Amino acid sequence: MTLKAEAFAKTNRSLFVRGKRPDGYHEIETVFQSIDLADELEVSLAPSIELECDDPSLPGGPGNLVFRAAERLAKAYGVRAGARVRLTKRIPAGAGLGGGSSDAAIALALLARLWETGADLGSLSRIGSEIGSDVPFFFFGGAARGLGRGELLTPLRDEPDRDLILVVPPFPVVTAAVYARWRASGASPGGGGRNYFGSNDLASAVLQTEPEMARYLETVAKSFPDCQISGSGSSIVAAFPEAAAPDFESVRKGLPDAKVYVLRTVSREEYRRRSALDAFDLPEEVREQ
Repeated sequence: MTLKAEAFAKTNRSLFVRGKRPDGYHEIETVFQSIDLADELEVSLAPSIELECDDPSLPGGPGNLVFRAAERLAKAYGVRAGARVRLTKRIPAGAGLGGGSSDAAIALALLARLWETGADLGSLSRIGSEIGSDVPFFFFGGAARGLGRGELLTPLRDEPDRDLILVVPPFPVVTAAVYARWRASGASPGGGGRNYFGSNDLASAVLQTEPEMARYLETVAKSFPDCQISGSGSSIVAAFPEAAAPDFESVRKGLPDAKVYVLRTVSREEYRRRSALDAFDLPEEVREQ
């Protein structure tokens, strides 16, 4: 048996940092939103856990979140079978889009079915939270408010799909360095968007950590004023202007070394269908949204 699904990227519509926790993580309040940019996963039975990825720059084995997710699921449910996981990457790494976390979540969901564990989304979410703070969101998709490290989720009602432009500079931004800069700067609030995108407390820290980001943000803002750095960067996301036709060419010409995507938001219903999560029942609190 072979199972396939898409693993979608996310953006942060807003992000507030509430301080550092005793466990070393930061307490945050954020709004996650699924966007139509996705990796692809395929799983099938094999003698052992194997990971094949078309991006040679990404680590294999325990260094990859997908591999670690498979190991943790097998241990949690006493699975003796193995699996071959094929991962096709489309989401840029190091851009704050949650690609690795999304891959881990969808791998857990597919492997739970492949190995017939009987795990529900709540159980998978708890395993995922041990792998990464963002992983639990990717079991639900759509829009959700995240508290704690981002793992305490409140699903939000889907709004009509929004057309977006996503700009990914040719360099990553290290999340740990951004939080260190945020603490060193006195934890001052960051800049906010004008409409769809709200405040991001990490925005100014991103700009201080990687000053070149300012040029990318300014270039995007000229054509797409409602824009924001997503999370800890390095991606910049912007909503289409309502009163005028979007000027993609100015962004592409002004930032020839960046990846520029034209995409849209993804509702929870579409997310569940394309991620093959509709094989699992939603918790009652999510169904009510």
